[in-house]
Amino acid sequence: MLDTDIEGLDPVQASQYVLAFITTLKQTEKSLAAAHEDTTLWTRRVTLARSQGDQGLAAQAQARLSDATEKQSQLETELDELRRKVTVLKDKLTRLRMTGGRLVDADLLLAQLQMLVGKKDGLSDAMKREEANAALDELKKKTT
Repeated sequence: MLDTDIEGLDPVQASQYVLAFITTLKQTEKSLAAAHEDTTLWTRRVTLARSQGDQGLAAQAQARLSDATEKQSQLETELDELRRKVTVLKDKLTRLRMTGGRLVDADLLLAQLQMLVGKKDGLSDAMKREEANAALDELKKKTT
């Protein structure tokens, strides 16, 4: 099940699910702002250590800056993904509310039906036609 699949939920459950995603989105935005501040702080510290001529301290600060930059990049990627998901979820929630919770997923229904019934056996049908044709030919030979 995809995490943007809310078709099986009633409108109240779906609303709570979407709200949880929005909450995560807001928390990620705050974490990204903090990571941006951390990156800015370590950038200033690297500059300061280099201007003071302390290469050892500058190297340590550069390592911390690299970590902060990586964390910021990861959060940006996560935030982009969350924004896309929240947009999809909001659209689905709107449709779900409009239909009163009776949103039908045709692909899901087809998959469930195929699981219950099984796929059509084309070979068996073809063989039955051939057997019927052979029997018809035998009857034609007998009548002539």
